[in-house]
Amino acid sequence: MIFTFSKIIPTALCALLLSASSISALPPGSDAPGYDNQIRWQKLPEWQINSGAIDMVHSLGGRRLYVLTDRKEVKIFGDETSTQGQLLGTIPVASGMDKIDISPDGSTVYLLNSKSGAVNELSVTFHKDFDLATTPMKGDKNAPVSIVVFTDFQCPFCNKLPPVLDEVLQRNKGKVNLYFKNMPLITIHPQAENAARAVVAAGDQGKFWEMHDLLFNSDSLDSETIEGFAKKLNLDIERFEEDVTSNETTNKLRADLMEGQLNGVNGTPSIFIDGWPLGNRSLEGFQTMIDSILKEKKHSV
Repeated sequence: MIFTFSKIIPTALCALLLSASSISALPPGSDAPGYDNQIRWQKLPEWQINSGAIDMVHSLGGRRLYVLTDRKEVKIFGDETSTQGQLLGTIPVASGMDKIDISPDGSTVYLLNSKSGAVNELSVTFHKDFDLATTPMKGDKNAPVSIVVFTDFQCPFCNKLPPVLDEVLQRNKGKVNLYFKNMPLITIHPQAENAARAVVAAGDQGKFWEMHDLLFNSDSLDSETIEGFAKKLNLDIERFEEDVTSNETTNKLRADLMEGQLNGVNGTPSIFIDGWPLGNRSLEGFQTMIDSILKEKKHSV
């Protein structure tokens, strides 16, 4: 691994990049906008780290700031409008580390001791928050653990998931519930959006999960097949057809897609248990993570 330590500098520190003549255009301590030649700048709200900073790096996209401090720790701060300056977490690190870099998505932290040449790598996982107010749910709404699944009805890996999820709910009655988010990958699955629209429209008539099961158990997701499912479920066909193409349905799908993208979902199925991403999608993988979260909740009471 080669350390280049190339960093995206936070906008709030842009004045440090200006030439001496440019800096003079903005009086010390001034928050007023400034300009020089072909650049303009505006000082953003100031916030404090409250630790001796040794080095820092910004995540691609400007969502987080990683600060290596003289207290043998890495502090990770939010740097979006809604989280700017908010401490997201602190990671203890080995003594002597004095350089920091990160992977583009911020999920791996690289630390260097420039005296000894030692390099440490840390894998970082971020908790995700989802809007579940109107999201289709299965199980006990008061269950202490929630599973959120982003899925695509034409995805072959998603197709194998429902039996596993049903078994997880059966094993953990009263402890776990399940929330469904649509993530149709239309560039590779041309029928996925039609299926997603159908399940939303069926949900408007109280038959979300019934349509969900029919779609996942079908080899075809064309319009004729989907209309047959609507009739099988005794839906109001005229209303169903209107809802499938309605702006409301479009907005629901768009909301799921945007929420997924905001939380780094770029493939299906993507599964989160109490906001933490699940890697092992086997029944054992689910149960291990659920048991761990339930244990943590018990100890935190």
